[in-house]
Amino acid sequence: MLKGNKGEWSEPYALLKLLSDRKLALGDENFRAIEDLFYPISAIIRHEKDRNVNFSYDGNIILIKDEANAYSIPISEFEYYAELCKRRIQEKKKEKGAFSIPEIEMFLQSFSIHSLKAKSKNKHDITVQIDDPKTLFAPTLGFSIKSQFGAPSTLVNASGATNFSYSLSSNLSDEDIKAFEGFRLFADKFEFLKIRGISLEFEKAESSVFQTNLQTIDFNFEKVLGDVLLAYFGDRNSKNKTVKNLIQGITATNKYGYNTHINPEIYEMMMKKFLVEYALGMRANEVWKRDYQACGGYLVIRTDGEILCYHFYFLKKFEEYLFDNTKLDTADVKKHGFGSIYLKENKQYVKLNLQIRFIK
Repeated sequence: MLKGNKGEWSEPYALLKLLSDRKLALGDENFRAIEDLFYPISAIIRHEKDRNVNFSYDGNIILIKDEANAYSIPISEFEYYAELCKRRIQEKKKEKGAFSIPEIEMFLQSFSIHSLKAKSKNKHDITVQIDDPKTLFAPTLGFSIKSQFGAPSTLVNASGATNFSYSLSSNLSDEDIKAFEGFRLFADKFEFLKIRGISLEFEKAESSVFQTNLQTIDFNFEKVLGDVLLAYFGDRNSKNKTVKNLIQGITATNKYGYNTHINPEIYEMMMKKFLVEYALGMRANEVWKRDYQACGGYLVIRTDGEILCYHFYFLKKFEEYLFDNTKLDTADVKKHGFGSIYLKENKQYVKLNLQIRFIK
């Protein structure tokens, strides 16, 4: 029996919902559909572990084909099971963990879908071919599915490769190190250093691969992100944790001397570019060569079950969505080895870790 959490069940829900809607609605930065702006869907490809399954239309019939099988199912059945799948997921709103939906599993198996999640090596979960009446093109777009049914998902996942190192302006005593590491909140740690007249100076992104990837955004962007992390971990105000608010602070300081009189949005533009690149496939431990075909954007499933499209094909809306709906987050310090004082060549350092999560 298939079991999954709310996010995992959102993948088959998206397949059923998109096939029954027959259109892709574009969303704005506030998760609203842009009025009268949608694209008809002509085909969908679901990436199973061992094959691709192709869905297309013949009037009110959905045609389903893979390498060995062919099925014809009325679109009304997809409408019914999409609504049922949504209700079953919403019923688990206050619950955590995996659950089964037997009715949906039986329907999926009737056309040889045997898993909840798409093939893991793909950076996208689903591929949609749309009809664009303005250009007369029929682009095929890859999407990752982000669901608001469950907990907010991450955009930048924490790892050892997302650590940034900082040097202490002067070394702490063993007693002070013990006190520093006894504080649970980073804001308390930073206040402790401030009282002792010690500042943190950015050194580098620990991963040379990630460092090189960040330079594709801007040569100074590694340092900008380092300053963003310092501002995040040193601030007690939760309202200042959003990417948007943190960048506003970096812009006001303008440590790197950009001409913000000519272009006051230059730091914002850097961050938007980074968020888009990461959404489209950049990873901290992989050399980034802008393979946008790997994942072209997001399908966001709202809590009411409606699905909105954010894609690099519609770049302006995509970057606004990412910039306005992300925040920095603190990862598990036990997993990634950050937040403690360490000694290197008689100088003390501390690592901070980058993790970016969607607000909702």
